[in-house]
Amino acid sequence: MTDYEPVFQRYERLTPLDPSATPVAVLVAGAPGAGKSTLAEGLARELRAAVFSMDWQLGALTPFRVLTDENVDPLAETMLIAALARQLQLGLDVVLDATGHEVVSRERCRRVTESLGARFVGVECLCSDPEMHRSRVEGRDRGIPGWRPTVPWEHVVRMQGMWETWPEPHLVMDSAKQDAATTLKLVLDAVAEARAGTPQPRPA
Repeated sequence: MTDYEPVFQRYERLTPLDPSATPVAVLVAGAPGAGKSTLAEGLARELRAAVFSMDWQLGALTPFRVLTDENVDPLAETMLIAALARQLQLGLDVVLDATGHEVVSRERCRRVTESLGARFVGVECLCSDPEMHRSRVEGRDRGIPGWRPTVPWEHVVRMQGMWETWPEPHLVMDSAKQDAATTLKLVLDAVAEARAGTPQPRPA
Protein backbone atom coordinates (compact mmCIF):
# COMPACT_ATOMS: atom_id res chain seq x y z
CA MET A 1 0.00 0.00 0.00
CA THR A 2 2.89 2.38 0.70
CA ASP A 3 3.87 2.34 -3.00
CA TYR A 4 0.61 4.15 -3.71
CA GLU A 5 0.92 6.75 -0.97
CA PRO A 6 1.85 9.60 -3.37
CA VAL A 7 -1.39 8.90 -5.24
CA PHE A 8 -3.44 9.33 -2.08
CA GLN A 9 -1.51 12.43 -1.02
CA ARG A 10 -2.68 14.31 -4.10
CA TYR A 11 -6.16 14.44 -2.61
CA GLU A 12 -4.86 15.94 0.63
CA ARG A 13 -3.55 18.92 -1.36
CA LEU A 14 -6.94 19.92 -2.75
CA THR A 15 -8.70 23.03 -1.49
CA PRO A 16 -12.44 23.52 -0.90
CA LEU A 17 -14.34 25.49 -3.50
CA ASP A 18 -16.54 27.04 -0.81
CA PRO A 19 -14.53 27.56 2.39
CA SER A 20 -17.69 28.61 4.26
CA ALA A 21 -19.30 25.19 3.82
CA THR A 22 -19.09 22.61 6.62
CA PRO A 23 -19.69 19.25 4.97
CA VAL A 24 -19.45 16.02 6.94
CA ALA A 25 -17.85 12.76 5.85
CA VAL A 26 -19.08 9.58 7.51
CA LEU A 27 -16.97 6.44 7.24
CA VAL A 28 -19.08 3.36 7.99
CA ALA A 29 -16.70 0.45 8.50
CA GLY A 30 -16.92 -3.17 9.58
CA ALA A 31 -16.98 -6.78 8.48
CA PRO A 32 -19.45 -8.00 5.83
CA GLY A 33 -22.93 -8.58 7.21
CA ALA A 34 -22.49 -6.34 10.26
CA GLY A 35 -25.06 -3.83 8.99
CA LYS A 36 -22.80 -1.16 7.55
CA SER A 37 -24.42 -0.96 4.10
CA THR A 38 -27.91 -0.66 5.61
CA LEU A 39 -26.66 2.13 7.86
CA ALA A 40 -24.69 3.89 5.11
CA GLU A 41 -27.64 3.90 2.74
CA GLY A 42 -29.98 5.12 5.47
CA LEU A 43 -27.60 7.97 6.25
CA ALA A 44 -27.34 8.90 2.58
CA ARG A 45 -31.13 9.15 2.30
CA GLU A 46 -31.48 11.25 5.44
CA LEU A 47 -28.59 13.55 4.61
CA ARG A 48 -29.35 13.67 0.89
CA ALA A 49 -25.71 12.76 0.43
CA ALA A 50 -23.84 10.55 -1.98
CA VAL A 51 -22.89 7.12 -0.67
CA PHE A 52 -19.89 5.34 -2.13
CA SER A 53 -19.55 1.60 -1.60
CA MET A 54 -16.32 -0.29 -2.19
CA ASP A 55 -18.28 -3.34 -3.38
CA TRP A 56 -20.32 -1.36 -5.92
CA GLN A 57 -17.19 0.22 -7.34
CA LEU A 58 -15.35 -3.08 -7.60
CA GLY A 59 -18.40 -4.70 -9.15
CA ALA A 60 -18.35 -2.08 -11.90
CA LEU A 61 -14.70 -2.85 -12.68
CA THR A 62 -14.92 -6.65 -12.57
CA PRO A 63 -16.21 -7.18 -16.17
CA PHE A 64 -13.21 -5.25 -17.53
CA ARG A 65 -10.72 -7.71 -16.00
CA VAL A 66 -8.52 -4.97 -14.61
CA LEU A 67 -8.49 -6.22 -11.00
CA THR A 68 -5.58 -8.28 -9.74
CA ASP A 69 -4.55 -9.54 -6.33
CA GLU A 70 -1.92 -6.81 -6.26
CA ASN A 71 -4.05 -3.82 -7.25
CA VAL A 72 -7.55 -4.55 -5.96
CA ASP A 73 -7.11 -3.02 -2.51
CA PRO A 74 -5.26 0.18 -3.50
CA LEU A 75 -7.50 0.63 -6.54
CA ALA A 76 -10.67 0.31 -4.46
CA GLU A 77 -9.35 2.71 -1.85
CA THR A 78 -8.17 5.25 -4.42
CA MET A 79 -11.63 5.30 -5.99
CA LEU A 80 -13.22 5.88 -2.60
CA ILE A 81 -10.75 8.60 -1.63
CA ALA A 82 -11.22 10.37 -4.97
CA ALA A 83 -15.01 10.32 -4.55
CA LEU A 84 -14.71 11.49 -0.95
CA ALA A 85 -12.39 14.35 -1.84
CA ARG A 86 -14.47 15.64 -4.73
CA GLN A 87 -17.74 15.65 -2.77
CA LEU A 88 -16.11 17.50 0.12
CA GLN A 89 -14.38 19.92 -2.24
CA LEU A 90 -17.84 20.82 -3.55
CA GLY A 91 -19.07 21.36 0.01
CA LEU A 92 -21.28 18.27 0.00
CA ASP A 93 -21.75 15.58 2.64
CA VAL A 94 -20.54 12.10 1.76
CA VAL A 95 -20.93 8.60 3.19
CA LEU A 96 -18.34 5.85 2.64
CA ASP A 97 -19.29 2.17 2.95
CA ALA A 98 -16.04 0.19 3.29
CA THR A 99 -14.41 -2.50 5.39
CA GLY A 100 -12.05 0.08 6.90
CA HIS A 101 -10.23 -2.65 8.78
CA GLU A 102 -6.81 -0.98 8.61
CA VAL A 103 -5.78 1.99 10.72
CA VAL A 104 -3.95 3.56 7.78
CA SER A 105 -7.12 3.56 5.65
CA ARG A 106 -9.23 5.17 8.36
CA GLU A 107 -6.58 7.79 9.05
CA ARG A 108 -6.33 8.55 5.34
CA CYS A 109 -10.06 9.25 5.18
CA ARG A 110 -9.79 11.56 8.16
CA ARG A 111 -6.79 13.43 6.75
CA VAL A 112 -8.45 14.07 3.40
CA THR A 113 -11.63 15.17 5.18
CA GLU A 114 -9.87 17.59 7.47
CA SER A 115 -7.60 18.94 4.72
CA LEU A 116 -10.76 20.12 2.95
CA GLY A 117 -12.13 21.81 6.05
CA ALA A 118 -14.81 19.18 6.57
CA ARG A 119 -15.85 17.20 9.65
CA PHE A 120 -15.21 13.48 10.05
CA VAL A 121 -17.46 10.92 11.76
CA GLY A 122 -16.24 7.34 12.10
CA VAL A 123 -18.63 4.46 12.70
CA GLU A 124 -17.60 0.88 13.49
CA CYS A 125 -20.33 -1.68 12.78
CA LEU A 126 -20.29 -5.11 14.36
CA CYS A 127 -22.64 -7.94 15.23
CA SER A 128 -21.89 -9.54 18.59
CA ASP A 129 -24.15 -12.54 17.93
CA PRO A 130 -22.21 -14.94 15.67
CA GLU A 131 -25.27 -17.03 14.75
CA MET A 132 -27.27 -13.95 13.75
CA HIS A 133 -24.29 -12.58 11.84
CA ARG A 134 -23.72 -15.81 9.93
CA SER A 135 -27.40 -16.11 9.06
CA ARG A 136 -27.38 -12.61 7.60
CA VAL A 137 -24.28 -13.25 5.53
CA GLU A 138 -25.37 -16.59 4.14
CA GLY A 139 -28.95 -15.52 3.43
CA ARG A 140 -28.37 -12.30 1.54
CA ASP A 141 -28.10 -11.27 -2.08
CA ARG A 142 -27.05 -7.64 -2.35
CA GLY A 143 -27.84 -7.42 -6.06
CA ILE A 144 -24.66 -5.56 -6.99
CA PRO A 145 -23.99 -5.85 -10.75
CA GLY A 146 -20.72 -7.64 -11.42
CA TRP A 147 -20.20 -8.57 -7.78
CA ARG A 148 -20.89 -11.75 -5.84
CA PRO A 149 -24.23 -11.99 -3.99
CA THR A 150 -22.50 -12.62 -0.67
CA VAL A 151 -19.27 -13.97 0.80
CA PRO A 152 -18.49 -17.22 2.63
CA TRP A 153 -18.72 -17.08 6.41
CA GLU A 154 -15.03 -18.03 6.51
CA HIS A 155 -14.24 -14.77 4.73
CA VAL A 156 -16.11 -12.81 7.40
CA VAL A 157 -14.19 -14.56 10.16
CA ARG A 158 -10.95 -13.81 8.34
CA MET A 159 -11.88 -10.12 8.02
CA GLN A 160 -12.73 -9.93 11.71
CA GLY A 161 -9.28 -11.31 12.47
CA MET A 162 -7.71 -8.59 10.31
CA TRP A 163 -9.53 -5.76 12.10
CA GLU A 164 -7.05 -3.27 13.59
CA THR A 165 -8.08 -1.50 16.78
CA TRP A 166 -9.60 1.92 16.14
CA PRO A 167 -7.93 4.13 18.78
CA GLU A 168 -9.58 7.42 17.84
CA PRO A 169 -12.99 8.44 19.22
CA HIS A 170 -15.73 6.93 17.06
CA LEU A 171 -19.17 5.38 17.27
CA VAL A 172 -19.49 1.63 17.78
CA MET A 173 -22.79 0.16 16.61
CA ASP A 174 -23.79 -3.42 17.44
CA SER A 175 -26.56 -4.60 15.11
CA ALA A 176 -27.28 -7.53 17.44
CA LYS A 177 -28.27 -5.10 20.20
CA GLN A 178 -29.59 -2.04 18.34
CA ASP A 179 -32.24 -1.90 15.68
CA ALA A 180 -31.58 -0.05 12.44
CA ALA A 181 -33.69 2.97 13.37
CA THR A 182 -31.89 3.48 16.69
CA THR A 183 -28.49 3.14 15.06
CA LEU A 184 -29.41 5.61 12.34
CA LYS A 185 -30.60 8.20 14.85
CA LEU A 186 -27.43 7.91 16.94
CA VAL A 187 -25.22 8.45 13.92
CA LEU A 188 -27.33 11.34 12.63
CA ASP A 189 -27.00 12.97 16.05
CA ALA A 190 -23.22 12.55 15.82
CA VAL A 191 -23.24 14.11 12.34
CA ALA A 192 -25.21 17.11 13.62
CA GLU A 193 -22.75 17.53 16.50
CA ALA A 194 -19.77 17.32 14.17
CA ARG A 195 -21.29 19.85 11.78
CA ALA A 196 -21.88 22.23 14.68
CA GLY A 197 -18.32 21.76 15.85
CA THR A 198 -19.35 20.36 19.23
CA PRO A 199 -18.80 16.61 19.01
CA GLN A 200 -19.42 14.66 22.19
CA PRO A 201 -17.49 11.59 23.37
CA ARG A 202 -18.50 8.62 21.31
CA PRO A 203 -20.23 5.70 23.03
CA ALA A 204 -18.26 2.46 22.83
